[in-house]
Amino acid sequence: MRYNIPYHWRKKAVEWRRSFNKYRRKFYLRYQYLQDDLYEFNRKANPWLHGISILLTITVFLSLLVPLLLPEGSQYYPLALRVDEFLLLGFGIYFYLRLLFSNDKLDFLTSRWPEGVAASLALIFGLELLLLETGVLISFLSYLGISNADSSLLVIIQVYLVLLVLIKLIQRIPQTISDSKNPARLVLLSFLFVIVVGTMLLMLPASTADQSGLDFVNALFMATSAVCVTGLIVVDTATHLSFFGQGVILVLIQLGGIGVITFATFLAMYLSGKFGSTQRETLSEIISGEDVQSVSKTLKHIIILTFTIELIGFFGFYLSWSSVISDTGERIWFSLFHSISAFCNAGFSVYTNSLADPINATSIPINVTTMVLIILGGLGFTTIWESIQKISGKTKHRNFTIHSIIVFRMTGILIVAGTLLVLLLEWNGVLADYSAGDKFLASLFQSVTSRTAGFNTIDTGALTAGTTLIVILLMIIGAAPSSTAGGLKITTVYILFKSMFANITGSDRIEVAGRTVPSNVVFRAITSVLLANIVLGIGLILLTIFEDFQFMDLLFEQISAFMTVGLSRGITGGLTDPGKIVIVFSMFAGRVGMLTVAVAFAQKISKRNYKYPEESVMVA
Repeated sequence: MRYNIPYHWRKKAVEWRRSFNKYRRKFYLRYQYLQDDLYEFNRKANPWLHGISILLTITVFLSLLVPLLLPEGSQYYPLALRVDEFLLLGFGIYFYLRLLFSNDKLDFLTSRWPEGVAASLALIFGLELLLLETGVLISFLSYLGISNADSSLLVIIQVYLVLLVLIKLIQRIPQTISDSKNPARLVLLSFLFVIVVGTMLLMLPASTADQSGLDFVNALFMATSAVCVTGLIVVDTATHLSFFGQGVILVLIQLGGIGVITFATFLAMYLSGKFGSTQRETLSEIISGEDVQSVSKTLKHIIILTFTIELIGFFGFYLSWSSVISDTGERIWFSLFHSISAFCNAGFSVYTNSLADPINATSIPINVTTMVLIILGGLGFTTIWESIQKISGKTKHRNFTIHSIIVFRMTGILIVAGTLLVLLLEWNGVLADYSAGDKFLASLFQSVTSRTAGFNTIDTGALTAGTTLIVILLMIIGAAPSSTAGGLKITTVYILFKSMFANITGSDRIEVAGRTVPSNVVFRAITSVLLANIVLGIGLILLTIFEDFQFMDLLFEQISAFMTVGLSRGITGGLTDPGKIVIVFSMFAGRVGMLTVAVAFAQKISKRNYKYPEESVMVA
């Protein structure tokens, strides 16, 4: 239905509209300089706003660290309260300053209304805490049944600002990768950075049960052992470290197991998505064996596989300890800690004697869950994903790659051979008091864990000399590349043996499953072994100088550290500070890889278009 508006009304409306537009244009022309001034003011104010955001970032970390730095009942707690008050006020003021300098204030408010609500409450709480001993709003909310409103708001602001800082740091990763001309050096620095942060956190009073914190050398040792997923400890994780300290260890294990660059790049990829060909090429060198196009998929597969397997392991431990640990919260923590530690082949435990106590040593569910996680972590992400693709029928390739074939062959041979040798040598030794079934279970577990896991269900120090040498051999061989485990790697050992047999039989190539292995792979294997022997030799010589333990114990400790195993014959806690530093370097070099360390500092030789005449050299 159309309404008929009188003509003189319509005429009047047109006149009003024209008059309004006329005055609007006049006002705009007269005060246009104000808009230009406002733009200029905003441009100059942006650096100040950026400075305020940095100051808030520093304050939020101080707000988090001050309570951790101070023991319970400290006289300096008022200082912590002042820091919190400053954080509340600063957050509120920062939001309203950004609103003031925003060109579209309505859009700013509608898009950031949750932050606006939090900033308004923070400003009110901050002013009340600063000016009044008991805030009116806090008392009113307490009357309504909302207790600790200021503390809850403070936690929300802390989490928000920490996440903001982390997101900004993660978004910088693509540029950092792009600027890096040496991927090996990038890997080296990433591990060093996490170790330094972990060391600082473990030195905090909140990290230990006695509120004293770890001294520098012990904190460095524990942080390095966790990041390098080794498992050697100088203090008891179960009793000496607090819940916070154990949490720090667990985060370091997870980052070290997945790989610092791998995890950070995965987050950056999904937060920014800014990964060009340069970044992908660099990442393809870090994630060895992957082509440039499949880097994104590989990172996704690694993260998904890690968290999925660890979740399954968590439920395995949780159900296994149902009749042992009655407290639900404690059982959840124990299950989570051991699941991550086992899959990452770290060997850390929140039991004082690892898994050698009567509760776990002969428990079939605990042993099976731990061994499955260790084996899966040691197979490597490439092999696991390839197996999943084969089982699900999503791959076009009929056969496994020679990498996976070698991994499966060596893993099976080493587990079976290790089990039989430990069972045979320790039948009347450390396993004498066990039943036949428990003897087999303990031998199987020792065979699995010796290849870099670090857990133990029997006393490693009580093993005979023969068994100790078998364990040393298993530690040296290790598990697969691109896995959470260490050692020389089973593919390296396999290729060297194939190279030896090819040389003995007069063959000019190495063949595996109908395929030829490139010569550069053999050179890489030889280089890795020689560099490993150099580090092992130097470390062992230094340990014999600094320490007064038996040679076998020092040899075992050095190999366990460099191969990132974590088994010990009971001397770790008694090492001197120089000895601990030697072990720290060995763990770091073993986890990063001496080849990576060498490449990180080596001067690249440009390719030459000429070749000198060949001449034979007598080598054997």
